[in-house]
Amino acid sequence: MSRDPIFNLDEALARLDGDRETFQMMIELFMEHGPKDLAGAQAALSAGNAAGVARSSHRLKGAILQFCAPAALQACKELEELAKADNLAQGGRLYATLEQEFQRLLAALCQVRDKGIAA
Repeated sequence: MSRDPIFNLDEALARLDGDRETFQMMIELFMEHGPKDLAGAQAALSAGNAAGVARSSHRLKGAILQFCAPAALQACKELEELAKADNLAQGGRLYATLEQEFQRLLAALCQVRDKGIAA
């Protein structure tokens, strides 16, 4: 597990011109759709469906990118690249890393959502 910050709140807010309400909505959308994309990647990986892994990983990567979460983003990129190369031999290991980083990001975003963002 990485000791680096899970995500960069200041950078993520800067991308939204400081719009805290939009950021809170993004968290809600990520919490709704992110787990579905992660599950889609896992199901596709289990089925040996490289195109499905790439598709789910790509969607998830786009969502993670908005939160400036480097470890989760890197894990997602690596899984997507592997799947695009139609080489799932290391897919299980990469998926495990992605799942771990995804859960860390989700927990951190839950804290922000529950506590709100300080003005």
